[in-house]
Amino acid sequence: MHDKAKLADGAEQAFSTLGLELDEYRASAARQPKSLPRQRPRWLVPTILLVLTLISMTWAGIAAWAPGHLMSEAFENNSLFEVRRHVLANWFPGILFAVSLTIILGAHELGHYFATRIYRIQSSLPIFIPFPISPTGTCGAVILMDGMRADRRQIFDIGLAGPLAGLVFAIPIAVFGLMYGQPPETRGNSIQFGQPLAIQWLARMVPDQRINDKNIDIAGGGLMKSNSISNESMNPMLMAAWVGFLVTGLNMVPISQLDGGHVIFGLLGRRSNKICWLVYLACIGYVVYTSYTYGQPEFIVMLLLIPLMGIAHPPSRNDEVSLGLARQIIGALSLCIPFLCIPLRPLIIM
Repeated sequence: MHDKAKLADGAEQAFSTLGLELDEYRASAARQPKSLPRQRPRWLVPTILLVLTLISMTWAGIAAWAPGHLMSEAFENNSLFEVRRHVLANWFPGILFAVSLTIILGAHELGHYFATRIYRIQSSLPIFIPFPISPTGTCGAVILMDGMRADRRQIFDIGLAGPLAGLVFAIPIAVFGLMYGQPPETRGNSIQFGQPLAIQWLARMVPDQRINDKNIDIAGGGLMKSNSISNESMNPMLMAAWVGFLVTGLNMVPISQLDGGHVIFGLLGRRSNKICWLVYLACIGYVVYTSYTYGQPEFIVMLLLIPLMGIAHPPSRNDEVSLGLARQIIGALSLCIPFLCIPLRPLIIM
């Protein structure tokens, strides 16, 4: 303590010698603007993740949507020959798949983003999530927003804007895939992709579908097995639409803070909490059924993550705002999207 007093006295003497009082120096230093740490641009991380996701999705397309099967074959044979052959043969289908899927997922998230901009709700840019070991190469995309600043009607509009924008692009891409798409080259036939009702109905309306240069009825014959298409017959645009439909359908399940959760909250307000719990229990029953029947519990991870967000929707800035008849009709119809876009068995491992 005595040494600190001596240091303080010495500092005051030194400043006095320079014609400054120590208190005056402290006040002057307090008035100086402090240098703020340089902040990285808000677009930097989303851009990096977008590039990584494009690479990951391109790899999924190159591997004919069976990257795990291709890599396991390479390890078993201790050779990268098959990987090299797929890269040389399928680089364009891989890029086409990545671009098509980015358009669908990007439209979905930009629908949310522009809706938040219209209502001046703070939100992040779209954030894409790469997942190179999955058949799709991605876990989708998200935006983060400050939902507590939005009222009930705004939450409804923001939640529904994404799925509708995504479907605007997913439907024509699916049609082009059914009519003109060519599948990538591969020897493997390890995965069957169950087709949702939306693609089955589109297939019935498209007069001439060509896969492997064969006219087939995707809804029930040809290369179709139990309303599914193998990875060796799935073409890039149809696969991108398949992923887009699946992501849209899952997001429109009326639970928690999923898009469907926003919609059901907009329709019913706090009364939606009971619906969310009933739907969550129904989803558990669905996963148990598919696990027991098919041995493939694809959605169990999602069921485990939802409680972390809360099964019921949180309150808004104003829960008493009414939607109006038009929004109520559109919202009620939109709740059919999961039944149209989610296949009963998304993946069938052969």
